[in-house]
Amino acid sequence: MSAPAPPNFSTQILSGWMNDINASFVLQSGYLVFMMQLGFALLTIGSVRAKSAKSVALKNIMDAAFGGVGYFIFGWAFAYGDKVDDSGNSIGNPFIGTDQFGMAATDGSKYNTFLFQYVFAISTATIVSGAVAERVKFIAYALYAFFLTAWVYPVLTHWVWTTSGWASPTRLASQGPLFIGSGAYDTVGSGAVHMMGGVAGLAGAWVAGPRKGRFDANGKPVTMHGHNAVLYMAGVLLLWFGFYGFNPGTMGMLIAPDGSSFSGVVARCAISTTMGGCFGGTVGILVQLIYTKITTGHAVWDLYAAGNCALTGMIVITSGCATYEPWASALGGIVGGLIILPSSLFVSHVLKIDDPVDAFAVHGIGGAVGVLWYALMAKKELVTELYGPTPDGGQRHWGWWMGDYPNVLGANVIWVLVIFGWTFAMMVPFFYVLKLCGLLRISPEEEEMGADISKHGGSAYPGMENIYTEHEASVRNGGAHPKLGAGNGHTDSHADKISSLEAELAALTSRVNKMSPA
Repeated sequence: MSAPAPPNFSTQILSGWMNDINASFVLQSGYLVFMMQLGFALLTIGSVRAKSAKSVALKNIMDAAFGGVGYFIFGWAFAYGDKVDDSGNSIGNPFIGTDQFGMAATDGSKYNTFLFQYVFAISTATIVSGAVAERVKFIAYALYAFFLTAWVYPVLTHWVWTTSGWASPTRLASQGPLFIGSGAYDTVGSGAVHMMGGVAGLAGAWVAGPRKGRFDANGKPVTMHGHNAVLYMAGVLLLWFGFYGFNPGTMGMLIAPDGSSFSGVVARCAISTTMGGCFGGTVGILVQLIYTKITTGHAVWDLYAAGNCALTGMIVITSGCATYEPWASALGGIVGGLIILPSSLFVSHVLKIDDPVDAFAVHGIGGAVGVLWYALMAKKELVTELYGPTPDGGQRHWGWWMGDYPNVLGANVIWVLVIFGWTFAMMVPFFYVLKLCGLLRISPEEEEMGADISKHGGSAYPGMENIYTEHEASVRNGGAHPKLGAGNGHTDSHADKISSLEAELAALTSRVNKMSPA
């Protein structure tokens, strides 16, 4: 009996496999990005007071839901709903998509792209939740999440991520020349996602006003500690994990259309992400150590500085993660670690805006720096590998500090200004209308009680409400906890309290040992 003939692996079959592998890669990356919702939730819950934990948790769930509804009905169409000609080429306009509302007539081959863009949209919206935490009504949050994902975010992304957008570096030659000869390079979204989310958060926090007690009578910021540092840490690490879907996944493929491997580009994105986070966190904690030593005389290894700066380092390298050498990504991480402290102080001490999680410093400032970092540090060969030649077959522009003319720098500076102007112009009036309608902020009494009890059916920690209430009272009274402070108006020092507790524990241990059989 003769052996069966080998299967005929035709070009069509191989092409189908390539498409399936790439689609699976995009979907898996999208699942990782969706997990960032949990990271945002835990980070914000840990950064606010216990009486607002359930409120933040609910907002993060509904952010995914309301944001998904907005992006499905309107957002996808405004972002990617370009009409096409008989050859499949875009004939859309440079400002907004006009087709595929509610995904009508969307080709099934684009479903994986929709999923990936949906999780990007809700990530943008979720950034705002921390900035306005503890004082904004749930209905305001729901409306804002819908508005941002249905209109503000998708229109902006149409400008830079489609083949018809006015700022897009992939704009078709039939649509006109590239902006400033290069287009705005914001490949993964330091600007379109992170900066937009940070600016929207700044707008919301400014219009809503600060939490009760955040500033004293002289306008000086009063520290309002989060209630759970462990939840914050878990949130940071989940976001870090999600970045491995966010940045590499944007490449959209493991196999290039010509059949060659694209996995090296994807791996470079992962290395850039790692270097940004590592160097950002390391530099950030050292900056905070020096700052606390100078200002208080006591050096503090600060968890929140390490976490926020690690995230900022990754945001700085996000847009150009595929076009950097590892050393350039490490430098970007260092820049991210350096900018957070001055940015946070500027927001709270100069602007007098209450941003509980430093959303504007981390995402707004970090995102803007990331767009500019691309314009400075993108390597010529890596830009060519990622984008190929220009629509007319010429050499693409690359980073100014890497030897090119400043075309990309000019385009990206304008892109940063456009992101700020568009987002602020949309979100400030939106939040202000909610404020005029009485839909923005909970009452002072409800805020004092906590949104969990006043609005969401009870505390996130049933049975522990009194402990957290006493702790907040102790912080306001200078650290005298009702259960630990001495009587007659005297407050023991923290060292005395610890020594007393240690002595009681030692005595208890001694009694237990005496009761144990020999």
